[in-house]
Amino acid sequence: MNGLALLFSLVAPGAGQIFIGKFMQGILFGFLFSLGKSALLPLCLRLFRVTKLKRMLQFVYLCNWGYIVLIFGASAAAFFQAQHAVEKHWVAAIFFIVCVRTIQKQTFNSFIFTALCGRSGMWKILQSISKNTSGKK
Repeated sequence: MNGLALLFSLVAPGAGQIFIGKFMQGILFGFLFSLGKSALLPLCLRLFRVTKLKRMLQFVYLCNWGYIVLIFGASAAAFFQAQHAVEKHWVAAIFFIVCVRTIQKQTFNSFIFTALCGRSGMWKILQSISKNTSGKK
């Protein structure tokens, strides 16, 4: 059961918690994962008034590290909590994976990002960052 909870959490953070019955913890991890870059990142950019490219790159870098910590934390928590789990919630976990992935894909678009960020050029910068893996301009 530990391996399945770990696998579910790697596919969608929070699904492992749903699988072992920790529903609120799983919903929190899933919410942060699915709406992190599409809603929370642009709101934080607006809140902290990020206008310069260097500052935005630093903020996106920090957000990516936050994603790594979130995925690792959710996976580790699901793995260790699964040792004491009695019930398995297969259907709920699979449904949760589908929901989290769908929300993530449907909300990460230019319209929502621009509306929440308040600046029209930020989406293009973010897309060029994610497509450029070499680190060169």
